[in-house]
Amino acid sequence: MTSLVQEYKIKASILLKTLRSSDLEKAAGAAERFNCLPHLTNLSPRQILLQKSNIKRKHALTVIAFENEKASWADFKHHLERLEVLRTNRNYTDLYPRRCAGFINEWYASYETARKHLEQVGGYLLPYKNHFFICKADYIKALGLDPEDPDWNLISSDWVKPSDIEAWHRLNVRLQQLSK
Repeated sequence: MTSLVQEYKIKASILLKTLRSSDLEKAAGAAERFNCLPHLTNLSPRQILLQKSNIKRKHALTVIAFENEKASWADFKHHLERLEVLRTNRNYTDLYPRRCAGFINEWYASYETARKHLEQVGGYLLPYKNHFFICKADYIKALGLDPEDPDWNLISSDWVKPSDIEAWHRLNVRLQQLSK
């Protein structure tokens, strides 16, 4: 399985390759993305394309970091590593206790499909073993958590790839306390 850091490094490599592509439309689209870098911000996509041989992978990594609301690749990499640790150290069975088996949830084999469903209709995205499911507020209440807790908004209602690690940690601590 590819780590999150590797996944985003690949995305940066693809971005750089697209910038250097002979397909001018795709290259111009990539150049627009590089426009967020401080030393390129005053340049048009065409001007960036004229300098594409000077643009390195480290620049593409910084673009990826900026697009994920981090100040630098180092900050984003640290964030991804923390997410990875949290992902591998979770006990997902706490999110699907026997008392919740009667709920009808939307189940998915891939995170991406579950995430799209979450964005379209809302709810809460939770993992169970190698699967993902979207549940409603009643399910969260049955877990013993408050669906109105502001931390759900901070994690974008996504337990798998929370947008705020500290908020996810607070929710997880509450969940673990209920399991005792």
